Amino acid sequence: MKKILFVAEAVSLAHVARPSILARSLDREKYEVVFASNEQFKICTENSDWQTYPVESISPELFMQRLAKGQPVYTEHELAAYVAADIRMLEAVRPDAVVGDFRLSLAIAARLLKVPLFIICNAYWSAFAADQRMHAPDLPAAKIIGFPIFDRVFRLVWPFASRLHCIPINRVRKKYGFKPYRSIREYYGDGDVVMYSDTPGLVPATANLPPTHHYIGPIVWSPSMALPAWWAEAMAIERPRAYITLGSTGSVDLLPEIVAACLEEGLLCLVATAGRGQYTSDSPWVFTAPFLPGDLAAAAASLVICNGGSPTTHQALQQGVPVLGICSNLDQVMNMSGIKRSGAGIGMRAGEFSRSGARKVISILQGGSYFKFKTSALALDFNLLNSAQQFTQLLARYTA
Repeated sequence: MKKILFVAEAVSLAHVARPSILARSLDREKYEVVFASNEQFKICTENSDWQTYPVESISPELFMQRLAKGQPVYTEHELAAYVAADIRMLEAVRPDAVVGDFRLSLAIAARLLKVPLFIICNAYWSAFAADQRMHAPDLPAAKIIGFPIFDRVFRLVWPFASRLHCIPINRVRKKYGFKPYRSIREYYGDGDVVMYSDTPGLVPATANLPPTHHYIGPIVWSPSMALPAWWAEAMAIERPRAYITLGSTGSVDLLPEIVAACLEEGLLCLVATAGRGQYTSDSPWVFTAPFLPGDLAAAAASLVICNGGSPTTHQALQQGVPVLGICSNLDQVMNMSGIKRSGAGIGMRAGEFSRSGARKVISILQGGSYFKFKTSALALDFNLLNSAQQFTQLLARYTA
């Protein structure tokens, strides 16, 4: 049996959910699975049958603070500690291959120990993505000078900012004798086998995509859980529905205004707080829970409103439902730019949000056949690629 080590960098729910789905997909008669992460986002790993290995990650709160300030998300000291911990982990587990999701230190540790490294990432971060344009995230400076001007400034400074974000990891790489990264795209896409959790229809690549880079399709996760007690009541109400969740990294302070905008547009609201605080409403058209099975909630909705990140947007697009993404960080903005380009949704930065602006977007997304047509086409595209099946085939090919 081949032993496969999955390493989840638990700074957001997505980076735990995606490897957990791929780990569950493996045939236990052929593969021994070890899953390394910390205690964050245990909802993704409940009722699993694998061995575990404890590995530390910075906290999601610290991760989001640094993203909000436009800082490198890891310091040199943290990355050096990560590499040392990863080396100990690989020596202890001795896997035939390692699968990482945003565990960026593995590109050093796995190469040192000559363990094949598979990485999960989104194609819009690829150095081979056809569209390399950058759109500014929700940074403090944008609120001062305005987003249209800040977008132009951001594109001008991005090549320098990209190299700045590589400085901490390049210092660690130098200590181990590795060449420096030239850009954040090279940094985030460094693996022996790169697996894009996207489709070429949503995020096209250039013609010179390396043979070790593969689209495996969206890795769509929903919690395995019982439906809330109010589900049947909500489904019985003849009213268009919005599925609203800001996930683990969205601007939850906007939730009351988002719900108010939906109610004013005549929508019933299915709200999942992702366990981030309490939210209640006196409206009979608002139903809330800490978590919801996102696939079912998206399928029951005519609109999905989220933080613009790939986990929830992919749930929506798989069901052929348009998306309003209210983005905070750069990853979310990049994801929504591709969705907007494909005609399947509209994105705005959290700093641009207003109730009146949200109402206009909701009306546009609900008002005609254009978005329904585009999202239906993407749903077909999504269902052509089965990520678990694609992953299993790649694993068999590269570990034979």
